[in-house]
Amino acid sequence: MSSGSFYKNLTEESLICGRCGNCRSDCPVYQEIGWESAAPRAKISLARELFARNGDGKISAEYARRITQCTMCGACTRACAARIDLQALWKDLRTKLVAEGKAPAAYTAMVDNLKSKKNISNFANATRLDWAEDLEEMPDYLDQEQGVEIVYFVGCVSSFFPRAAQIPVAMVQLLEKAEVSFTTLGPEEWCCGFPLLAAGHAAEIAEFARHNVDKVRKLGAKTLVTGCASCYHVWSHVYPEILGENLGFRLVHATEMLSELILEGKLVPNELNETVTYHDPCDLGRNSGVLAAPRNIINSIPGINFVEMATCGEESTCCGGGGNLQGADQGLADAIAQKRIKEAAATKASIVVSACQQCEQMLEKAARTEKLPLKVRDVSELLLMAIDG
Repeated sequence: MSSGSFYKNLTEESLICGRCGNCRSDCPVYQEIGWESAAPRAKISLARELFARNGDGKISAEYARRITQCTMCGACTRACAARIDLQALWKDLRTKLVAEGKAPAAYTAMVDNLKSKKNISNFANATRLDWAEDLEEMPDYLDQEQGVEIVYFVGCVSSFFPRAAQIPVAMVQLLEKAEVSFTTLGPEEWCCGFPLLAAGHAAEIAEFARHNVDKVRKLGAKTLVTGCASCYHVWSHVYPEILGENLGFRLVHATEMLSELILEGKLVPNELNETVTYHDPCDLGRNSGVLAAPRNIINSIPGINFVEMATCGEESTCCGGGGNLQGADQGLADAIAQKRIKEAAATKASIVVSACQQCEQMLEKAARTEKLPLKVRDVSELLLMAIDG
């Protein structure tokens, strides 16, 4: 969990680092690149020289590249002996990048796209419900039905990327089977804003936060459920701080809601004879503390042989898909994913399950690249397989 409430500013925090090196062993970027300049402690040391001592504050092209080579996974924050909130520090460094005009072109293009389209894709936001065409029948209630207690926040990746679109398709079927009344924000759902944070545009997330929170309140909803790990983290940790107010409704991740429905007997999985391992999304597990719910779902399925990976829970290794790393260094992101999928394969599982659309996309691509006989599924997809089986 982040210790953001103790964080002061980039200059003061950079002086706290004692260069112990705890952060190096857990950093997926350092583990892949191997150069000290790619390690968190080296990035902090450079920040200290530039901003806290006698440096001119100008970021070199090489340092700019190192700053963007980060998945924002939070492993360094967890490992930090000085308890520095390094995710906050990386965000501040990226804000410096933007101010100096040193941000990657991919960041600028993405931010411009978010401002104009309100999502991370090239599609108009009016098409946010196109994924529902994969349902046998598209329910009318999905488009901002008033008076419904639950709003399902789908997220950009699931709304616009075909493979990930199967996650909300599964969620709708599960909620219908459990006879849960819900709706979505439809075309009024905007990106949660996490890509803005990771691109050094933290101040601009306020518009997105205000819009999304007001739309949920307008519907009179009492609960918001999101299937995206980063959406969940932003809604629960960032929105209240940015807006300076309580959201006024309950916030849960999809795995928490599905786990509750199983406990209430509203969803009853059948036997599924598979060996399964679980990949903890960084923003859901380590950064938000949701560790038990997805495991409860997996363990509720009769016949499942559940095997943990070598790194799991708060120590789980990143999939490589966070922190806008794909835009800055696609090859590095893919290499991190490939290392993680090999860790999954070492469990001898037939299915690797996650609870994040981005994780699923990264791991599935890695499995194909490595030619591994591994299916990659979201927890909701696995549960639907068991119930329909």
